[in-house]
Amino acid sequence: MRPDLKTVLQVGLARNDRMLPLLNGDVSLEGYILDFAQAEPNEIFWRALKEGDFDIAEMSLAAHAILTSRGESPFVGVPVFTSRMFRHGSIFVSRDSGILSPQQLTGRRIGVPEYQMTAAVWMRGILQDDYGVKPASVTWLTGGVNKPGRQERLELRTPPEYQIENIGAQRTLDSMLCTGEIDAIVSPQIPESFIRSDGGTKRLFPDPRREETEYFERTRIFPIMHMLTIRIERYEQDPSLAVKLFDAFQLAKQHSFNCLYNGDALHVMLPWLVSEIETTIEIMGANFWHYGIEPNRHVLEAFVRHLDNQGLIDGSLSIEALFAPDCLTN
Repeated sequence: MRPDLKTVLQVGLARNDRMLPLLNGDVSLEGYILDFAQAEPNEIFWRALKEGDFDIAEMSLAAHAILTSRGESPFVGVPVFTSRMFRHGSIFVSRDSGILSPQQLTGRRIGVPEYQMTAAVWMRGILQDDYGVKPASVTWLTGGVNKPGRQERLELRTPPEYQIENIGAQRTLDSMLCTGEIDAIVSPQIPESFIRSDGGTKRLFPDPRREETEYFERTRIFPIMHMLTIRIERYEQDPSLAVKLFDAFQLAKQHSFNCLYNGDALHVMLPWLVSEIETTIEIMGANFWHYGIEPNRHVLEAFVRHLDNQGLIDGSLSIEALFAPDCLTN
């Protein structure tokens, strides 16, 4: 098809290795020209949810699932999981707190950037499943970790037994951890007090990799953080777009892996990259970053269960409801 006859799609994505073959043109999308806006995930989410800036957008799994359960999502999903990450390393406590085990978080005041953010949903779920810390047994303080003023992206609708408070526009969770006003922070963003060599903050799990490896070997769950979405109006104009996107992103992911697993020249600044890839394959298998619904059904089911246990959905959300119909059989 001639370039001047192709439809231009506005695409919002964070830059990462899985996306590079699409960004640099090594992989294309049949019938379309992709006009990329690259930004940090939080900015992409905000612009997609509040401004409707993109035809295609990387999206928080939690945001899409919560809105879908309410019948309010402006998107249909594609089972391309643009971000995945274990999160045991995302719990921080003060060195002076006396907190040495996850079980000691029951009854505490814990900071979190947003109650509804995907990383927090996963870690609350793991704390409940593996350590008996129920979400309703904790007071949750929401706000910016290192910069003040962060707010929930979505309207918060939780039952009254969940104690959730916003810290306001002047304070940060990190400063409150340092002064003892809160007992812990659950956050994908690393607190500045942890980064400082003189900081009094530590990770709750001293060896997160060991905990995360054990978690994966026991559950086979590699937590999904973000997914690909299409605005409903754009999808209705071309329902085949979902499968086309899936195929293109799948190809891009394989291209990227081939570049990373290359002993000729390193593509990122990690000296033992090749060795790390081989260790990961040994633990998780060759296709450790699955796209598609069926290879990830147990992961998605666990996440939906966590949402329900945390008062964020009413329990009736099906996995199929999250995705475009054409993706259910492909």
